[in-house]
Amino acid sequence: MIFTITIANIKKALVLKKYTNPTTKVLVEYYNRLDVFLRKEANKLLEYQLYNYKVILKEGKYSRFGPLYRMS
Repeated sequence: MIFTITIANIKKALVLKKYTNPTTKVLVEYYNRLDVFLRKEANKLLEYQLYNYKVILKEGKYSRFGPLYRMS
């Protein structure tokens, strides 16, 4: 039962959405930024960038290695 509901939800999410004019949904205060609500802009991916994050642990603390969730 859960499996069929999940597949139905996935199919629903993958259906092409009808075009909605952003000027009918966006508040007037944001009209100067209307370009970010256009479908052409929303479907763009950001350029690939390589980041190096540094995690600083507090003194006396340590990081635990392992999955973030329980396996059952």
